[in-house]
Amino acid sequence: MSPRVYRVANSEVVAGGNRFARALDRAGVVRHGVVALLLANTPELLFAYRGIAWSGRRLVPMSWRWTPEDTVYVLENSEAEVLVADARFAEAALASAQVARCKTRIVVGGELPGFTPWASVEAESAEPLPDPIAGDVMMYTSGTTGRPKGVQRPGNTAGGPPETHHIGGPGRMMLEHFVSDAGAGAHLVTCPLYHAGPMTYCDGALRLGADVVLLERFDPELLLEVIERECVRSVFMVPTQFVRLLRLPPEIRQRYDLSSLQLVCHGAAPVSVDVKRRMIAWLGPVLFEFYGGSEGGGCMIGSEEWLQKPGSVGRPRPGVEVHILGEDGTAAAAGCEGDVYFNLSATPFDYKGDAQKTAEGRRGDLFTIGDVGYLDSDGYLFLCDRRADVIVSGGVNIYPAQVEAAVLELPFVADCCVVGVPDDEWGEQVRAVVQLEPEAQERTPTDVSGEIRDHCAARLSSYQVPRAVDLHPELPRTETGKLARREIRADYWKGRTRRI
Repeated sequence: MSPRVYRVANSEVVAGGNRFARALDRAGVVRHGVVALLLANTPELLFAYRGIAWSGRRLVPMSWRWTPEDTVYVLENSEAEVLVADARFAEAALASAQVARCKTRIVVGGELPGFTPWASVEAESAEPLPDPIAGDVMMYTSGTTGRPKGVQRPGNTAGGPPETHHIGGPGRMMLEHFVSDAGAGAHLVTCPLYHAGPMTYCDGALRLGADVVLLERFDPELLLEVIERECVRSVFMVPTQFVRLLRLPPEIRQRYDLSSLQLVCHGAAPVSVDVKRRMIAWLGPVLFEFYGGSEGGGCMIGSEEWLQKPGSVGRPRPGVEVHILGEDGTAAAAGCEGDVYFNLSATPFDYKGDAQKTAEGRRGDLFTIGDVGYLDSDGYLFLCDRRADVIVSGGVNIYPAQVEAAVLELPFVADCCVVGVPDDEWGEQVRAVVQLEPEAQERTPTDVSGEIRDHCAARLSSYQVPRAVDLHPELPRTETGKLARREIRADYWKGRTRRI
């Protein structure tokens, strides 16, 4: 079935947001109250987002790819009072019954026990809010320790004019810079809006008065058709989508008029130099890359700059400083690798309820999101590796510890190391490297691989399941018992640069 496409007028988003804000008022959700969204790319997500952002509440976007256990954890950790869920994600949505604080639950696109239908929101008035006030967003990210972690920013719930709501600021700035009369055109959403990047640029476009076109699920030819039909001026994409677009036959790629497109913003995952060159050759110098995390920081680079510095993720955005530090904390010289740090003053944050995790990434007034790179003599940042061991596949973070824990449940597995290995389409794919118990040494690789993958499929989200399993006679560990993960991973990356 072809993915659904929605064009949502800016005025519809405003009206829908007013209705949702009043529904929250009726439910007794006070200012700064937390509202979690477990929604696909549908108009209701835009309405809920607008209502939260303009009524002083806090939004928690949730991935519909999480397990029910992670969904429950985030609802509890974020102190969510409200959950709006798509009926298609019934298993995770129904698990919310375990969260006592989450008393208001609303369902979109169907019925669920204990949930109020979205029609109750549509019955509210769409009149302008008498006292609009800025809300905020708490995105959830994670490291190799597994559970998602809330990126909490001090002062964001202090109120103020709705236009000061922080998440769409960078998106608006880029759209105003690159797109002529950005508010008059349409912005296309091709990625799930629970990710920070797509949400940032969608919100920026809405602030400028643009309509939004939602692609419920990415389809390469449909994307080209939509750009032509809806006169799309801007879009956020990830490199996996570039690969799929370039795989279309030339006659299909040439069939559509893409001349309305003025900005293709991308990030969230590595993009090969060859793929990016081909995209620029096809679409023109409209690609704009950014690098950063939900925590903040950030560099950016336009197409013409990138062609002069291929492979770079750019220079710091305004107000951000990039520092490359050696293991001893001293600054690295130009061209020398080290840990990538940003100034905390540009985007102050902490991880909600996790002081230890917050402290681990700090050096004085600097913070890192775990990447290794270098600055060239002109101040352009190049990424080399990830200090943390998160696997980035198709723009999605995958945490090895969770996968390893599942594999180690099997009695014939003595040890396991999960790493990301090169994948031309996804950037990286999940690979499990397994050491068998002595009594299981005679088992065939095919048998072992099949059982491990089936076991993981029953316990993890689909994107966490290893694509392949390799057997190893003895996994290397340090004298303190830690897996020598880099040593294992290095064999898969010989002759290739692993970017973040």
